[in-house]
Amino acid sequence: MNLRGSRRLRYRRGSIAAIIAVCIAAAVISAAVGACRSEKTAEITKGVEFLKAQESKDPIAVEQVLTEQKKEKMQAERAEMQKKLEDGTINVWSLFGDSVIMGDSRAVGFYTYEFLPQSRVLAEGGNTIANILDHEDELIQLNPTSLFLCYGLNDTSSGFWNTKEDYVNDYASILDELHQKLPNTSIFVNSIIPAQQPAIDTTPAWGNIPEWSEAVHKIVEEKGFGWVSVDDLVSEHQDLYEPDSIHVKKEFYPLWATQMMLSVYDEQQAGGEGEESASSSGSNPEASSESATGTSSENVFSSSGENGTAS
Repeated sequence: MNLRGSRRLRYRRGSIAAIIAVCIAAAVISAAVGACRSEKTAEITKGVEFLKAQESKDPIAVEQVLTEQKKEKMQAERAEMQKKLEDGTINVWSLFGDSVIMGDSRAVGFYTYEFLPQSRVLAEGGNTIANILDHEDELIQLNPTSLFLCYGLNDTSSGFWNTKEDYVNDYASILDELHQKLPNTSIFVNSIIPAQQPAIDTTPAWGNIPEWSEAVHKIVEEKGFGWVSVDDLVSEHQDLYEPDSIHVKKEFYPLWATQMMLSVYDEQQAGGEGEESASSSGSNPEASSESATGTSSENVFSSSGENGTAS
């Protein structure tokens, strides 16, 4: 065979090999597409079967089932968010962004332990809710996305308020004024961290903290502001009290901060649910996403990064 014939033979063999390779690739792609279609078909079939099964049921019962399924999904998502915050996958401090914390000596720990900059923690030992509006100009200038109030220890023992009713009335007025000055800020009130023995023996008024805290909780909910409950957290971490039985140790603050951010998460989830409901009913979703106080908060979780960073 001459050189030209040899080249032709090699060329034909190469062409045949290429054709075979193309056929094999096409077969693989076809199989993959078929598998995807099968999975998609299975999902559609499952959905159709579910809907058919609901047709014979009471519409109210069906609605309850769907609501329960949605609730379970939201609870699972919240649990996952909590896990990421607690194990450090998401750095809780990165979520505070332009938030502000106000309070008494307990809140001071957020900056003395260097978790947050002092400019974002307007707190001082001995402060009560009567000091909140002293920072009015600072708050207006900062214009935070979220504002967390951490008061109550001195309020219950100062003697300035004789009853919890007097206290919550003043608190309600202050919250209203804050909302008027900061219409775009979501305001959250923390439950009052209780004192322990022997501090209560020294200052019996601190024994009233739980009932004062509950009274504040009621007025906060009535007015549509956010509530951060730390009661369970305190019960689970009795060992994180300082020896004075009223302040908390450094290790408590990340847990406390996580609870604050979970409250923000809950509010934003509720806001999203309101938008969906309004959309389905034909009402204005923008208006329905606002809380009873007319405020709406930026979704800090939509831009949260993992591994301790914020994207």
